[in-house]
Amino acid sequence: MNYELNDDQRALLDAVEQVVQHHLARTPAPVRVECLPELDRDLEQGGYFEAFHTEGLGPVAAAAMVIALARLPFCTELGASALLAPRLGLPRVCAVLGEDRAAPARFLAQAACAVAIEADGVFLAHLKAGDAREVESLWAYPMGELIAPEDLRWQRLDADPNECLNLWRVAIAAEIAGCLSAAMVSVVQHVSDRRQFGRPLGSLQAVQHRLAQSAVLVEGVRWFALAAASGAVPAALALGQAQQAVRPVAYDLHQFMGAMGLTLEHPLHRWTYRARRLQSELGACEHQFQIAARKAWAV
Repeated sequence: MNYELNDDQRALLDAVEQVVQHHLARTPAPVRVECLPELDRDLEQGGYFEAFHTEGLGPVAAAAMVIALARLPFCTELGASALLAPRLGLPRVCAVLGEDRAAPARFLAQAACAVAIEADGVFLAHLKAGDAREVESLWAYPMGELIAPEDLRWQRLDADPNECLNLWRVAIAAEIAGCLSAAMVSVVQHVSDRRQFGRPLGSLQAVQHRLAQSAVLVEGVRWFALAAASGAVPAALALGQAQQAVRPVAYDLHQFMGAMGLTLEHPLHRWTYRARRLQSELGACEHQFQIAARKAWAV
């Protein structure tokens, strides 16, 4: 696929890269989940989440921005803010639910609103203090749940649930792409520095082959997410490919990190745990491939 960003989209990503590098310079603390209010402030004040509706940028730039920002070892709500909230006119932070409104969701305890994308419509509830609570989780995201979802005032939005699901699929695929990309970079650096048998671990051909296979998967996920945002490839196929890549890539990256990859000292666990959480959203890869097949061969 020959796909190039336009000048405006490249300029946006250059600005995003400056934000990324600024916050990467901050030494990660040895914790599983770390949210940065400063990062949220910079993104809000910079108007980055307005790319979706900006002429010359659009959903492709929004997805590319999510990929770039998901490379950070810090947490912030990206996908819904970049792709779904602009389409629906929602405030940040936005938590996205499925058919089960009582199920735990990412960023729900910090959210200003909750959106439930269901088969018969899209529903919105504005949240106030006490409507949601944090829940403990192994995932490297802040997780929460609604305390009494049936008591909230749910408003039906004038939105197509299929369109919203497609945008949400692109958002999840983009976050997975960013997480796996950052994880890959960290491991390549490790095997370049780590020496075994008198030479860098990364110089061993078996290690190079497996890292090359992972790199192909990660790059494919990135291109699928961008293409799906432009309408060139079904969003379900992009998400299915992203979710399918998580397991083999994460497995190999942790293998090459050894015990260091299981400690809080190294940030690898943050990216791979997030990717693992996203791996199961919206029914996982098999469900996404079934949806893509039905769309492609619908009678």
